[in-house]
Amino acid sequence: MRKLHLLLIFFVYLFCSCNNDTKIDVPTISFVDMVGSAYMADSVPFTVTVNADYPMNSIRIQFYSSGEMVSERIIAINTAGTYGGKLFVPFVKDMNDGTSEVKIIAKNKNFDYSTQTVTLNISRPKFPYLTLKTAYGTFRMEPVSGKSYEYAVDYAFPVQEFNGIIEAPAYGENGNSFYFGGTAIKANALSTDSILFITDQPVGTEYTVSFDVRSYDVQPFVKPSFDGVEFPGFADNLAIIEKNFSQNQSILIRGFLDIDNWWIDPTFLITNADGTYRFRAMDGKYRVTADQNLKFFRIEPMRGNGLADFDPVTKTGGIWVNGGIGDQAGTAPVERLGIPSITANPCLWDPAKNFAMAPMGNGIYQVKLIANVTLFLSNVSASTVGISFYQNSRSMDNALSLDLVETLYGSPGSPDSGAGTPRFMFNNGNSSSRGNMIVSGSNRTLGNGRTYVFTLDANDSPAKISITLE
Repeated sequence: MRKLHLLLIFFVYLFCSCNNDTKIDVPTISFVDMVGSAYMADSVPFTVTVNADYPMNSIRIQFYSSGEMVSERIIAINTAGTYGGKLFVPFVKDMNDGTSEVKIIAKNKNFDYSTQTVTLNISRPKFPYLTLKTAYGTFRMEPVSGKSYEYAVDYAFPVQEFNGIIEAPAYGENGNSFYFGGTAIKANALSTDSILFITDQPVGTEYTVSFDVRSYDVQPFVKPSFDGVEFPGFADNLAIIEKNFSQNQSILIRGFLDIDNWWIDPTFLITNADGTYRFRAMDGKYRVTADQNLKFFRIEPMRGNGLADFDPVTKTGGIWVNGGIGDQAGTAPVERLGIPSITANPCLWDPAKNFAMAPMGNGIYQVKLIANVTLFLSNVSASTVGISFYQNSRSMDNALSLDLVETLYGSPGSPDSGAGTPRFMFNNGNSSSRGNMIVSGSNRTLGNGRTYVFTLDANDSPAKISITLE
């Protein structure tokens, strides 16, 4: 037994000795050649020499501004040696001239690495000119006297609203030409990322178009806004404002280049002939979410700093709608209710998809649903849509009891209650999970594009619902 024990110790020692003999070396950076100064938007040349015996993985050249990495160049390598390339210096809004760090990282295939840091003096270019490109011509923007970074051109444009993009020329020995553009203006934009210029000057009047390459302030320019309140920066293409509105007030929406492609919720907004919108709901505070992904404005009543739940005592607050498959699943797709459309954003009985009725005042609430847009057309046999109403903004735990007092009969949208079959019916078969439902009639088409108005009177219990055709 003693001999076996000694033999095990020997093999362990031998194994450890072998590991020491194959120890992986850490690469070293023996030489770095890079200019000491650069302008924003430069492509800075560099040379790096790496010494190593073990196979290499990569050299990374990273540019840091205020401690944050904003640019990186990766060179894949297999062996040590001298390598070169160019590092792009980003053009950063509001950044002061000064020193920035460039970090060089040499890494081998075992992910051992060494790092070397050099400093780079960065300056914002003072371009000799900028170029404004529009459908009405190309215009040279000259430096504005007394303003270090502002450029301008005066011209009598033939319209009050136009799209354009601003080109900056290559500056200095290592500079690159690039564009300023986009709804939220940025440098290094694509040539298609246009800026919307808007003026209130009469058509044909000469006015100034200007741009500041430090602050990105552009004039005349309109930022995305709703009733005069600018949306903050968009995150994941969503932006929110919260403000008070008055019933029947006129609302101007500005700054959305593709507004003609947006869905305007008829529950809350009526489109006026002059391009403005009339607010339908009662006076109060509302949250407006601009959704650039789905292209619509989600409008929701608020109480204080949160979404409003229904107050059964005062008959105020929010009443929330959800739905999906009704009392018959059938063969139709499951997407049967949702805004801005049943296909793009179906509710599917998901409480996170609750949307608001418009509080009209005096305990009356309305929601407008459009057949084959936000509401299942109900033209498939044994397939229905179910719609329920809730007292809480983001849950289905507190459903309203309902009493359907008026519906529609006959051919699609016919208000004649003396003939035909009902377009909608009351059903409480799923009250344990979804609440009392209003369901469409199976294979009773609602008429493509027809608008149905659901009016809920919360003054009684159960709440009375009537359905009319607009």
